Amino acid sequence: MSYTRYEFIDDVMTLTLAEGPGETGTVLRFKRGTWEAEPHEVSSGIGERVESAVRGWRMTGERLEIELHDVPAAQLGLGPLLELTVDAAPPRVSRVHRALADILLDVPERR
Repeated sequence: MSYTRYEFIDDVMTLTLAEGPGETGTVLRFKRGTWEAEPHEVSSGIGERVESAVRGWRMTGERLEIELHDVPAAQLGLGPLLELTVDAAPPRVSRVHRALADILLDVPERR
């Protein structure tokens, strides 16, 4: 994933990851509102949005592993395990990690 973009608008955190440049190729968006205990939401490039789709995740350096629940994975047109590389400079990789930790608050990172 060579395109990363984090936005915080109207109390909604959104992290977009795409193969890039820009939002081309495979596109994933992770969102969560900051009010109450809203669950996270994941959408894919096909436009489908699913709440609480992520079962587990881990980020080690540039490697990002995301495990999706089976039904949401099918709704998103994805497999249940995503193994991605965030192809960016270390500060941007760190920002992606922090953004995911904030957005996926309801799914603790696996160590």
